[in-house]
Amino acid sequence: MSNNRPKNIVILSTEPWGKMLLSKMHYAIELVDKGYKVFFVNPPRESQGDKLASVIETQKDGNLVIIETKTIAGSLFFRHKLFFIYKLIAGRYTRAIKKIVDGPIDEVWNFNPHTYVDLRSFHAGKTMLLIYDFYKGEHVFKAAETADAVISVSQVILDHYKDVTPPKLLLQHGLGKHFEEKALERVRKKEFNQYPAGKLKAGYVGNLLRVGMNTSVGTQIIESHPDVEFHFWGPCSLEENNVNGAGTTVAPELIAFIEFLQKRENVFLHGVMGQQELAEGLAKMDTFLFLYSPRTEMNGASNSHKLLEYLSTGKVIVSTCVSNYLGTDLLLMCGKEEEEKLPELFKEVVNNFSLYSSEEQQLKRLNFALDNTYTRQIERIQQFVQPQ
Repeated sequence: MSNNRPKNIVILSTEPWGKMLLSKMHYAIELVDKGYKVFFVNPPRESQGDKLASVIETQKDGNLVIIETKTIAGSLFFRHKLFFIYKLIAGRYTRAIKKIVDGPIDEVWNFNPHTYVDLRSFHAGKTMLLIYDFYKGEHVFKAAETADAVISVSQVILDHYKDVTPPKLLLQHGLGKHFEEKALERVRKKEFNQYPAGKLKAGYVGNLLRVGMNTSVGTQIIESHPDVEFHFWGPCSLEENNVNGAGTTVAPELIAFIEFLQKRENVFLHGVMGQQELAEGLAKMDTFLFLYSPRTEMNGASNSHKLLEYLSTGKVIVSTCVSNYLGTDLLLMCGKEEEEKLPELFKEVVNNFSLYSSEEQQLKRLNFALDNTYTRQIERIQQFVQPQ
């Protein structure tokens, strides 16, 4: 690589750049802050433009380039029925992206194995397949075989791809800058309040339209604690929602849950906020809820990005079973087949709050989060893929 140019990194995403930032967006921002030039490629969508790939936005002095890609008719059919033709289609996307990069590609971070099934076509220095959701299909295995490494935040997912050739890395989710700064400030000032200031406040972050939430236990917890404030951050409609795909229909139970939340006087729906506002909001919470069901959530509720943000406050987390945290005491979890016990667990925390909020416990949560910043995860990833 020439010393006169920044390293070029292409990130291939399954969700378009938008207001709600997911892991792939956080990585893009952090990589730019580390001095790289990042080309963030949105998934193919219906477009009025003529070009297969085009730049729609630049940020951070031109070092973050957001690329729109256009759907090609029949792609899904060819991917499943005539894969050799689909590889030709995928090659067209690759060529269009390479034309925009207009120079050597040092790394490809592929979060989208549905579209990009042959990473060798990028002729990059290093290629990684990052499977952060439980994708299935023969095309994903084929994409994995063309990568230099397969990376996931879930052991459940890695186990599914255990037979692919490339080396595999289990990685924790990453913690964003604003949460890192808040966590460091809390440690520095020794802010380990063991009693709520006024009404106890419980927080939840995430897409309220996501299938896999146990809305039944969530409803029961809220109804049973009218004196507790429940604060929700994240999309609660399809408007300005870059997480749910185009044409998404919302499950009736999720619509009912959102309508229930809107009617409760002790529930506050904040919608989608920027990372700084979100970090400030979470810092005011006393406890957090995690409601993904291991039975119905697409990743088996094996891990979630929001948990690291919760942990960065030091506060207690009342959670359904999260397999990646089994064997730790970082979350207060019910058993895998015992989701109905979550309301009882939450009541235990409300009635014995100081017991779960000792300085020692809060520091343990904070230190875990601070050991998993995006900066640290990038270092781990790049060290893992370096030639031995």
